[in-house]
Amino acid sequence: MGGEVVVIHTCVDSAPEHLPLKNNLTAEDACIELSKKLRIGPVARHLFALKFHDKEVWLCPNFLLSQSESTKEFDFRCRFKVPNILTLKKIDSNAFNYYFHQVRSDVMLNKIADISYDKFKRELVGLGVTDMYRVMVEDGVERSVVESDYKKYIPKEVLKHHSFFIKKPIHDSLVSINKGGKHDPAFIKAQYLKQFEEMAPNYLTETYRALTDDGGTPCHVSIKWQQLCTIEDLCYLSARPDSMVEISRRNGIPSYLQFSETFTMFSFISSLDGYYRLMVKWTFNLCKDVITPSLQKLYKLKCHGPVGGEFSYAKLEEKRNNKPGCYILRESETSYDVYYLDVCTEESSKPTTYKITKSSDEAWMFSGNGKSYSSVADFVNICRKKEGPVLLQECLPPTEYDKSPQLICLTNTSKGDEAADGVTNADGMSLGIPLCIDTKTLQVFKGQKMLKTGSMCNVYRSLWRASKGRKVEVALKTLKQEHMDAHLREFLELANRWAFLQSTCIVKLYGVTLTSPVMMVMEYLKLGPLNVYLTENKQKMKPVDLVEAGTYLATGLWHLEEQGVVHGNIRCRKIMVCFHDDSTFKVQLSDPGLHVYSPNEKDIIFACVYWIPVECYTNFMCAQTSVAADVWAFGTTLWEIFSYGESLPEVTHLETIEKQILHGKKLPLPEGCPREVFSLMLECWDFDSHSRKKPQAVMRDINQILYQVFNSRQTHSYAFPKSAERKLVKDPESNTLFSNSSSVSEATGLTFLTSGGEGNSLLSGSSHPLGSSVFQDLSSEFSAGSSLEATWLLKDSQNQDDHSHIFQSGFSPLLPSFKFPNENVSGDSVISMQGIFELDGECNVVLQGRIGQGFYGEVYRGVLERDKDSEPEPIAVKKLKTSALLSNMQDFEREIQIMKSLKHPNIVEIKGIIEEGGGLVMEFVKHGSLLSYLKINKETLTDLNLLKFAMDVAEGMEYLGKKNIVHRDLAARNILVANKNHVKISDFGLAQVMDQDNYYILKTNRELPIKWYAPESLQDGKFSTRSDVWSYGVTLFEMFSRGEDPKLQTHAPRNQKIVNASGKEIPQGSGRDERQEQEALLEALACGTRLPCPTQCSQEIYVRLMLPCWQFQSQSRPSFGQLSNTVRELMDG
Repeated sequence: MGGEVVVIHTCVDSAPEHLPLKNNLTAEDACIELSKKLRIGPVARHLFALKFHDKEVWLCPNFLLSQSESTKEFDFRCRFKVPNILTLKKIDSNAFNYYFHQVRSDVMLNKIADISYDKFKRELVGLGVTDMYRVMVEDGVERSVVESDYKKYIPKEVLKHHSFFIKKPIHDSLVSINKGGKHDPAFIKAQYLKQFEEMAPNYLTETYRALTDDGGTPCHVSIKWQQLCTIEDLCYLSARPDSMVEISRRNGIPSYLQFSETFTMFSFISSLDGYYRLMVKWTFNLCKDVITPSLQKLYKLKCHGPVGGEFSYAKLEEKRNNKPGCYILRESETSYDVYYLDVCTEESSKPTTYKITKSSDEAWMFSGNGKSYSSVADFVNICRKKEGPVLLQECLPPTEYDKSPQLICLTNTSKGDEAADGVTNADGMSLGIPLCIDTKTLQVFKGQKMLKTGSMCNVYRSLWRASKGRKVEVALKTLKQEHMDAHLREFLELANRWAFLQSTCIVKLYGVTLTSPVMMVMEYLKLGPLNVYLTENKQKMKPVDLVEAGTYLATGLWHLEEQGVVHGNIRCRKIMVCFHDDSTFKVQLSDPGLHVYSPNEKDIIFACVYWIPVECYTNFMCAQTSVAADVWAFGTTLWEIFSYGESLPEVTHLETIEKQILHGKKLPLPEGCPREVFSLMLECWDFDSHSRKKPQAVMRDINQILYQVFNSRQTHSYAFPKSAERKLVKDPESNTLFSNSSSVSEATGLTFLTSGGEGNSLLSGSSHPLGSSVFQDLSSEFSAGSSLEATWLLKDSQNQDDHSHIFQSGFSPLLPSFKFPNENVSGDSVISMQGIFELDGECNVVLQGRIGQGFYGEVYRGVLERDKDSEPEPIAVKKLKTSALLSNMQDFEREIQIMKSLKHPNIVEIKGIIEEGGGLVMEFVKHGSLLSYLKINKETLTDLNLLKFAMDVAEGMEYLGKKNIVHRDLAARNILVANKNHVKISDFGLAQVMDQDNYYILKTNRELPIKWYAPESLQDGKFSTRSDVWSYGVTLFEMFSRGEDPKLQTHAPRNQKIVNASGKEIPQGSGRDERQEQEALLEALACGTRLPCPTQCSQEIYVRLMLPCWQFQSQSRPSFGQLSNTVRELMDG
């Protein structure tokens, strides 16, 4: 294209920007380039987008600018609205500044429909005066100069009516404001925007003209506004080439909008998608045709967006307990082309953060060793092979359910309706809360075969007389008599999981009976299981029916995931046919039943192998706790559907299937299956569980196929199956917008492909209808990044039998990295429920996730709930570990007593005591431990920030000394960061009240943080305020080294004979190493060895503040009062 450029207008410069027009330049690429120039950061840049310069049509992120035929001129604007303008200011000051100038420009040019001169003439003059004052303060312009240029600041519409009478009010207002003293420019802008939002609360609202659906006939939307749904209610969007959009919502009833042109349609879709990513799921695009290119890149890297270090550290702690080798890769939240790698190591209790920066030669430099690598992916792969500078074993990728700080448009309003709210069944029964059903109201049809019998359960057709004059056909599921005693608990747990699922795509559980026999009372679907229905009606089925069945199954799978339920047994036979007429083929997913993969029942294991993902082959029970395994099973079930319920060939050797899958073999393309559907199956069979499709993406993509390829609302004629004895009523969900009697092939021009002879037979001699080639070589479908990623599928591996010995001959050597650690240890299902405790009889404490742990205690995040009208208050709750010893309990009781006596702004505040079970309720300090804060923010922290922290700690410790308390565990890990200017001392687990001599003598042997201990504490177990001063010095080292480990250089003698008090030698391992380290440390301190001056610390701070704390004689050390004065002098100097 030669020197062709894209012209982009901004709101901060009258001259437009010019970007070279490359063939692959997307709208998002252009936004990133503009954001870099305007210094808008990686978090806030997602609020911005491009629109056409001459019309109100926005571009999708993946739109190629080279494809714009009409114009190459665009506007760069803030498109998505943050609920609170101060939030935007806090997130990104430059984005806040740009938004101000955008608003100011729109006000001056009279572009805001909500603001009319007649209604807001005084307010418009007020905005002009505020803007003039802003220029005076921000640019240093004299008041007289600003007044003479008043026409630059007052909207033209106002000047048109009041040009002669406006000068004096402006002058008087500016003089009055000036007398009030100077204000910060950002404050003035915020006041301007606050006034503006009161005038135009609908600013940034987008309006579109479209036809909507009214009983199958397109009609114009009326002038009266009607809420369609909230952003949270959206499931996915499907777009058709004729500019028709299907909006799928949680309540299961889709809406249809017809737009006049494609650009307008995609503008509308990108608006919903942008808000969805900024309010609900940052990692998900609602429409398959409107993707975010940068999100796809992150997905391939298994990299988080700009979530920040606090989020990353908390996730590593919560999900993996900082297990060495676990890591998170994330984008920088402040700089472009920068990634951070947070790695858990053996050497540190907190993750270590490394920086990966793109250099001018397009290489990526790793801060850990200064070396360059061709790409971030290349660096990660080298480290995973144990050939790099840091050990990377298990990646924690982003998930759709991360509570991401990137949801910057999220409001505090309640979420939309849950799936299927208000849904009723064909008999008019409300699908509300499940019931306890009296067995007297149930009647089993006699003289009929059971509907189904499984390995553990039987299902009977029955009649439920729900109330007088109302009866409903139901299916009763009950345990077989021989399994009643052994598996009743599992049966009730199944009923509990299924009871509260409300979805039109899932077979409903009406309730349970509690008298013998215990039964699940289920929705009864006469048309029976899908595999049988497809086999018996193969000639009548059309491809569109099979795709539609897949959409219902995918939606059911997504609803399960939303409710935190794993099905674990998705099969074609587990799908029931609900409804079939000339325009709808509706199916529902039934419950998984009870199934145990016993090592003694290889036939059951072999029968399930096609539905089980490779990571579960060492323990098939893992498939019952993994959403990723459900997605794999969905792919195989979809293959069954397009094979019309045909059974897969029996497996006799598991090792054979293992090898085939590991070598990229997949089930072949079913005859007549559209290539688009088969591609979706392949994505469900991705070998890497993290790269496998997620349920919402599966639902979006198969609905897109139904909508785009088949025009989901076509009408065609069907014959009813024999089993349909009653008149079927058309499902209300399937009302049509357009009538189209054309056949599928005529309507879409789709070519159906057959599997044919692939020529790579793997199971020779098979008599299966598919022929000898049951598997197809699809190794080319695997991405280069596919790997045997470690997974965490079992929620309670201790309660599962290990059956891996059955598979050792085939899979164990190939899957050394698959691990199944505990995620939720839950010996008792009641104990494992979310905890709630009563505090002082006035308020409740609700426990959430664990955020830390110490020697004997664990710290949980929680909320304090007082009454209905007050907002829940975030808190931290410290509880003893279940393994705590009696001495630990005594320490905890002492800690509680000490903290109850303390009240100081630099000491964590205690809120109360939980009597039952013992718990210390404290204020929640937002930014966590100082140690983590130092590591995360080491590049931005200044000496002034650190001196302010040092002042807070010194003043808090001085207060403790006056209360006669010695802390004994002062370290960066035990200081919490409230904000960038305020820290608080915490963790009084080792604290003691000093005796009359102002000392405390150690009375018990225990593991102690010796690197922070003074010589007298190491030698004699003697602790005082002066020994806390020594620890304060070590804490200062941690601060000014930005989180380095305070490891003193010692020369510990090797193999030295160490004896205890009775003269016996202490053997290796049982305390010997710790004793040796303690003696070596004491010897080095006695010889004058001290921690060095940290690299980024000034000599003045080191000499005047740190070194005096490390005087060998305790009397020579300064007091905390003296240290506070020294810090104050250093701050002032």
